Amino acid sequence: MTQLFYVINLDRDIKRLASIRANLGTLGLPFERLPAVIGKEIPDWEKLVDLSKYSWRNGRATPGPGELGCYLSHLKAMETFLRTNAPWCVILEDDVEVLPTCAEVLRSLAEKDDWDLVKLFNFHSGMPAKKRALAGGHRLVVHLNRTTSSAAYVINRRAAAILLKSMLPISEQFDHAMDRPWENGLRIRGIRPMPVVLAPVGHTSTIGCVDKQTKSRRTIVTTVKLFLARARKEISRFGYGLFDAVR
Repeated sequence: MTQLFYVINLDRDIKRLASIRANLGTLGLPFERLPAVIGKEIPDWEKLVDLSKYSWRNGRATPGPGELGCYLSHLKAMETFLRTNAPWCVILEDDVEVLPTCAEVLRSLAEKDDWDLVKLFNFHSGMPAKKRALAGGHRLVVHLNRTTSSAAYVINRRAAAILLKSMLPISEQFDHAMDRPWENGLRIRGIRPMPVVLAPVGHTSTIGCVDKQTKSRRTIVTTVKLFLARARKEISRFGYGLFDAVR
């Protein structure tokens, strides 16, 4: 089966596009570039955000333009994917490097219907629990703890449809919002070792950053609310992860 790759790229990030084009070209993996959404150009952006829930979950009043742009760029990628007939696709941000083993891993993933969204790269170990062996010594895992990053993932049609319905209005950064399987029932997985890494151009974010102007001094009440929200989320993640690991 032909593998479908989308690369999210800001028009100004010419060097990043050149980097990932060279990377995927070397591996013989064609891709479609998706122009990233520019957050500061979104009209009436407040209508896209649940401001009360956002403040509770993030300890900040509002998302910044970069965060909005990243979020909506990924939803745009899912919408583009669902207009095809492909059963799944790979969505990449332009600051990653796909390793040679990735194509083999993807073929191995496609052999079974036991996932909806698979992170090909993430920060934090996530306390991985093995689900099955994949090609090349890789493992499909369930994360029992938090992982972050939306830089590279595989998504099927079921997950894309569910996330497009459930991820608006915005209440968290995209990589957090897409990873709430205890709420949406998605089979979210990871890969160990990871078949995608950050490219040299990717150590400074240009699309998914938390904008400096959104940072503010937190009150004690805000800090307590944020702690409770995150504690509740991680308890839910761990409990659902245990269930998902053994089912």
